[in-house]
Amino acid sequence: MHGNAILNPSACPFCGGSNACAADSGACWCFALEVPTALLALVPEAQRNRACVCQRCIRAFQADPQGFAERLNSR
Repeated sequence: MHGNAILNPSACPFCGGSNACAADSGACWCFALEVPTALLALVPEAQRNRACVCQRCIRAFQADPQGFAERLNSR
């Protein structure tokens, strides 16, 4: 996240798309999907525990962790 960007908890910290988080309701898609610790470590500090990663980014990381990290670092 850039220094003056406003935190949007409904936006994925990686792609900016909707994370469709429903954790507050007690029935979120993320409860059935394991989010890799290595992926969570890549979340910018300002967004950790404030904005959920979307399913698409979780699956992209699971399919190719190194490629995901490289694409993230090339931004």
